[in-house]
Amino acid sequence: MKGFLGNLFGKKQTPPEIPKRNEPVRQNQSQHEADEFYKKGDLIGGEFEVVGNLGKGGFGLVYRARHCETGAEFALKTFRDEFLDDSKARDAFKKEALLWVNLENHPFILAATVVLEISGRLFVAMEYIAPDKQGRVNLADHLAQTAGPLNLGRTLDWAIQFCLGMEHAQAHGILCHRDIKPANILITQNGTLQIGDFGLSRAAETAWRQSHTQNGSLMKGNAEHGFSFGLMQSDGKFRSGTPGYIAPEVYRFEGADVRSDIYSFGLVLWQMITGSKMPPFMVPWRGDMEELLRGIYEQQMTGHAPRMSGPLTLIIDRCLRPDPSERFGSFRELRKTLEPIFEKTTGRKFEKPQIGKQTVDLWHKKGVSFSALKRHREAITCYDRALQIDPQYTFAWTGKGVALDELGQYEKAIECYDKALTIDPRDATTWSNKGAALVDIGRLQEAINCYDKALAIDPQNMRAWSNKAGVLRALNRYAEAIACHEKALAIDPRFVNAWTGKANSLCELGRHKEAVGCYDQALSINPRDAETWTRKGTVLHALGRHEEEIECFNKAIEVDPQFASAWALKGALLDEVGQYEQALDYYNKALALDPRNAIVWNNKGNALCKLGRSEEAIECYDKALTVNQ
Repeated sequence: MKGFLGNLFGKKQTPPEIPKRNEPVRQNQSQHEADEFYKKGDLIGGEFEVVGNLGKGGFGLVYRARHCETGAEFALKTFRDEFLDDSKARDAFKKEALLWVNLENHPFILAATVVLEISGRLFVAMEYIAPDKQGRVNLADHLAQTAGPLNLGRTLDWAIQFCLGMEHAQAHGILCHRDIKPANILITQNGTLQIGDFGLSRAAETAWRQSHTQNGSLMKGNAEHGFSFGLMQSDGKFRSGTPGYIAPEVYRFEGADVRSDIYSFGLVLWQMITGSKMPPFMVPWRGDMEELLRGIYEQQMTGHAPRMSGPLTLIIDRCLRPDPSERFGSFRELRKTLEPIFEKTTGRKFEKPQIGKQTVDLWHKKGVSFSALKRHREAITCYDRALQIDPQYTFAWTGKGVALDELGQYEKAIECYDKALTIDPRDATTWSNKGAALVDIGRLQEAINCYDKALAIDPQNMRAWSNKAGVLRALNRYAEAIACHEKALAIDPRFVNAWTGKANSLCELGRHKEAVGCYDQALSINPRDAETWTRKGTVLHALGRHEEEIECFNKAIEVDPQFASAWALKGALLDEVGQYEQALDYYNKALALDPRNAIVWNNKGNALCKLGRSEEAIECYDKALTVNQ
């Protein structure tokens, strides 16, 4: 049976520009635009069809989506732009979020498949938890629909499940959740608890640290519907969490650890045994977030949660001690205290599930995660482990092929693709991947044949259409390339690479105004793609629209200050209009980023000549000749 991970990640997409590869793209839309970005029936990345909207949270929006090939349903969580407004922040976020993906299978942790980047937007693909007959999905729903306390036996059952999930996460490198609350505790239809959003709070804080050096805060929500996860910064110190669930030491900017998580879970336990929809220690909202947090903190420091009775009273009281050293030291210690009460209450022992089996899917999933971090050699090791278990697992062969291709081992990659195709000759994805590897070694006609085979199997494979277009463009068959890009766009009008690829081919045909329109379409989807801003600027130059051209180069530099081409091209424009000194500044910046660019060294030499600085110009020409050898 085909697994989802293979279908989704056994793919490699060739950018429309050959042989140059695109870097990950970025975007910076408002959250309102993010909320409205996908509607029911839309495709996300050509892989998922949107079924509905599962709601907003502190991180962004969650879509319910169906995988187009397998029909399996997933929850796709996408992220607010404020967390990810530069490349370092995005890389930090992905690295932290992938820790959740690598938690392996555990019955009390919501399964996360992988972190995706689609059209400049980050997603985490998660298991979809369907609502029960009462429409309940998480613990917050159960609290909202229950009059009075939850059943004590059920509360203890869920509490022990929660502790076991946290123990597993901590054993696998996630030492602190940072946003424990009822909304992040999922309850399946059969009554099993699953912890969600592992690592995302840490990921958001890490990303925020990367891109924000000034004091400020990021908090969403309101008093009526509750506040969601937020980030706050003061004098270089950070705190994160959801108002009402933040431990006292976190409020004081002292950082979070497992004892902070135990404090937050103590608040959740209090809600379960009292039936409260809100955590204890809440104070009235008067329109000022810092005042609200300070008021909650002052209540917390009294050390006594209100209206509490029953066998969990002393346990919750210990969880909520203001001094972290007086709380439980671990979730294992907390669980060991809960289990005798569970046995006495229910008349049975809690049966811990068996976990830890190393399956082919698990090794494949690890390989995908390493590839996402560009750690391709480690990914290959994981794919090999999967193939030791099942040599016929096609998606491990395909994944290994992609990793080898990324390492420049194209012939070996093709061997892996051929292995996969021997097992399943009707795998359109692998045919497309093989085509991309053939492009890398210049066998373009064979690549077209592979893309044609992929499209004969799956005419809706937009990547194969776009990849084929890239090869046709390399062969100067621009009209055919445009037709292929249009096929891809008919499948998914938000496919950015098809818009940029079509624009590139239109430029080759001298149809610059149409090309500008295509670049605008791409930028409306992903306005943080520096390369597309730069390409649009070069087309505007051809049209003589120099003021708009400068705006495009400025925008490219703004969204990615490390994109050397934008600095170089703006320098060339300044050079062209006689602003030689200013041009030198831009050439120098471009060369600092890309010191082996012979064209920029030559252009800098020309500018120095025009300024009468001949000896310096000769040095630049010599440098150009050296790096061009």
